[in-house]
Amino acid sequence: MKRAKLGLRKHVLENEISKAYKARIALNRMTHELVPPGNHRRNIAERGIQTFKSHMISIANGVSDDCPIRLWCQFVPQAELTLNLLRQSNITPKISAFAHVHGHHVYMRHPFALIGCAVEIHVKPGVRGMWDMRSVSGFSLGTSLEHYRCYNVYVASTRATRISDHVYF
Repeated sequence: MKRAKLGLRKHVLENEISKAYKARIALNRMTHELVPPGNHRRNIAERGIQTFKSHMISIANGVSDDCPIRLWCQFVPQAELTLNLLRQSNITPKISAFAHVHGHHVYMRHPFALIGCAVEIHVKPGVRGMWDMRSVSGFSLGTSLEHYRCYNVYVASTRATRISDHVYF
């Protein structure tokens, strides 16, 4: 939030907080508000958690049947990205929450991929042997935001994550 020059001013919290946390909030020149006990509708964070949970359930329904369940925790960054692109900013409702914090998402630089989808990853000629296979099997973990037009992929044979720009879905 500081990097995006968005300062937090108010904390909406559960029914109870410690005196030390209250003092820390006051030290940072912020305010706090407690929601009524048992009323999750009033807490915007609880609504966000419910929305994220529904989004992850819908992603899990589209995951390939043979995708290892241990990879599901690696779906979270892509799920967070897609969810923040879909929902509007609370401060500026005409743009997405992602655009409000990070700027507009350029889809040509960072194309989306189906999360958990079985894929074939091209193996570069400098890495493979002369008679080796030209691709290896894996599962898509989503787009790589640090690379140009690349995907994060889990390679089943090596049990490692790899960045690849040539992926066949």
